[in-house]
Amino acid sequence: MATIFSRAHNLTDIDQLGEIKAQIADLTAVADKLSARIKELGAGSHDGNLFTATVSVVSDRWSADPKAVEAKLLAVLGEKSFASFVAAHQKRTAGYTSLKLGARKS
Repeated sequence: MATIFSRAHNLTDIDQLGEIKAQIADLTAVADKLSARIKELGAGSHDGNLFTATVSVVSDRWSADPKAVEAKLLAVLGEKSFASFVAAHQKRTAGYTSLKLGARKS
């Protein structure tokens, strides 16, 4: 199940990152199975020998549907007023750089 660093001293940064992500995927699968079993114990605090797990059940919640709000405002305000309204209520989200990694094809 676990991926082993082969040729660890000779790997490029790309290959090392790929190996680490493969290990993380393996460990995540194991963690997901253990989490599911712990959640089956029900809400509350559950003790192991070294760690304590707290299971919480969160009720459904409701929020506004942005597309429905947009459609209603557009219908009520008209296109020009709607554009002004949206411009006045915008927020900025900072940009970022991303990296996507995939296995090489032989």
